Amino acid sequence: MAPAHAHYDEKLASVYDQMYPIQADTDQAVAYLTRLLPAGGSLLELGVGNGRIALPLAERGYRVHGIDDSEAMLARLRDLDPHRRVTSHLGDFTETGTGERFDVVTLLMNTFFAAVTKEQQVSCLRRAAEQLAPGGKLVIQAFDPAPYHAMSRPEVSVRHLSDTSIMLDTLVIDRAQQVMVGVHTILDGGPPQTRRHVLRYAFPLEIDVLAELAGLRLADRLGSWTGAPYNSSSPGHVSVYVARPQ
Repeated sequence: MAPAHAHYDEKLASVYDQMYPIQADTDQAVAYLTRLLPAGGSLLELGVGNGRIALPLAERGYRVHGIDDSEAMLARLRDLDPHRRVTSHLGDFTETGTGERFDVVTLLMNTFFAAVTKEQQVSCLRRAAEQLAPGGKLVIQAFDPAPYHAMSRPEVSVRHLSDTSIMLDTLVIDRAQQVMVGVHTILDGGPPQTRRHVLRYAFPLEIDVLAELAGLRLADRLGSWTGAPYNSSSPGHVSVYVARPQ
């Protein structure tokens, strides 16, 4: 049986920004997506979370929607967005959509890998393609899994969350299924709390093949939001897909 991914519950949602303190990445992503969007255009973020990218784009006047299966993360988004500039939808973005079309659809910060089987990933890409307006673009940001795929033993690391809390991370790789299982243990003075997070990683060329099955083709691939070229030393990629000609 394939593993089920775990969405962000209240505990993980409460420390999400401390887990990923990536303001530079946020600014660069917003700048890049702004260049893709037409004036007054529309964007759908699959796995919108607490609105790290969606909110700055909505503040620039774009029509922004987001789907997420974590009520806790969407509650954080509502707290940060009292004027409801981002239209949020609770649901599994691999199965359901908004019923609308958008100039840009995004899967950022490795969110595509939260679909933990090949079939779920193809379904995710098909749902994304269905929600693209004519001439629209799907943008996927993901890490290159080669270093993780080479891991032969569990890896343990520590994240600093605050002056009074840390997170212990244990990462285990199942190369046969291309699955990584992260176990997060939060130590903040109370009883230790453990959460499990599952991703099904895919190599860039593999994502291209899955995208073709969903009716998409690769239009561009960068090594970062800044426009650096993608090459064999790139730790990740930003890939842009468009609908295949009929």
